[in-house]
Amino acid sequence: MSKQKSEVEIRSKSNLKRMTKARKHRSRTTARVLKYGTQSFARNTWLTVAAIAIMTITLLVMSATLIVTSAMGTAIDMVREQVDMSIYIKQESTRSEVDEMVGRLSQLPSVRGVRIVSYEEAFIESTEKMISENNITDEDVIEEMMMAPNKFPWTLNVKIADLNDPSELEYFVNNDESMRGKLDVKPPSFASSHRETIDNIAATMNAIKMGGLIAAGVFAVIAILVVFNTVRMAIFNRKEEIQMMKLIGASKGFVRGPFVVEAMLYGVVAAGISGVLVGVGVSFLDGKFGGTLTPTVAFIREWWILLAAGLLVGGMLLGIFSALLATKKYLKMK
Repeated sequence: MSKQKSEVEIRSKSNLKRMTKARKHRSRTTARVLKYGTQSFARNTWLTVAAIAIMTITLLVMSATLIVTSAMGTAIDMVREQVDMSIYIKQESTRSEVDEMVGRLSQLPSVRGVRIVSYEEAFIESTEKMISENNITDEDVIEEMMMAPNKFPWTLNVKIADLNDPSELEYFVNNDESMRGKLDVKPPSFASSHRETIDNIAATMNAIKMGGLIAAGVFAVIAILVVFNTVRMAIFNRKEEIQMMKLIGASKGFVRGPFVVEAMLYGVVAAGISGVLVGVGVSFLDGKFGGTLTPTVAFIREWWILLAAGLLVGGMLLGIFSALLATKKYLKMK
């Protein structure tokens, strides 16, 4: 019994020694891979500078695409806030009838808000605009214009959630009992020539969003291709060294490792440079372009750590992925 116990202890100690040696071997291998990768990063000065410059430009272009997309989204929201659909109500309608229409309109899920412009307000605004545009200063003429018959209707300026889909509002105007017999001869904006303008704005909004997503994807592919070729150039310069390492039995991971580390360092440095440049550039542009960049700048200032981590991870992943693709060819050598 004691003999069996002794054999078990011996096997356990032997297994423990093997595990310890394996861990030490992995640690030494990892340390060597990091060392060789760092040395290659520092040794190939011009290649390193070129790779970092290309990756920095790529990350800047991708960041700029995202920032422009965000700014365009803000601009679109600003346009959306200014664009509404107008419903014209007969002048002889009473205020209570108009209020009832507004109350019913406000209950529609697609309606974000309704503003009433009375026929008196519409008349005054139109007359003052005409006086200003034509530089009319004669008081008698102005008085006559103000005394002219008011033929303006009530106007309900309605903001809807989706400019592409005014169908609910259109159905309400054509079928709700509060609207029957109250509509002016002037058609609502969604049923007139204004509809084309609104449709164009909505189509532009969707095109800008889709274009931004496509541009980000295209630049991501360009980044991978550029870094891929850069790493392949480094591998080509060290082809004989790679062949010698494989002849003496070096593992694929050991051969691949230094290039992966080197490409990863390209991404780290490029991410740091591009992060600084993006921060400086966005801060410089803050307040310009009608304030469309203000929300983006505020977001960057509040979440700069998260954004910096995103750039860092993005740069590292680009480098690692490209290095793995570039080294694949050489690791198949016999």
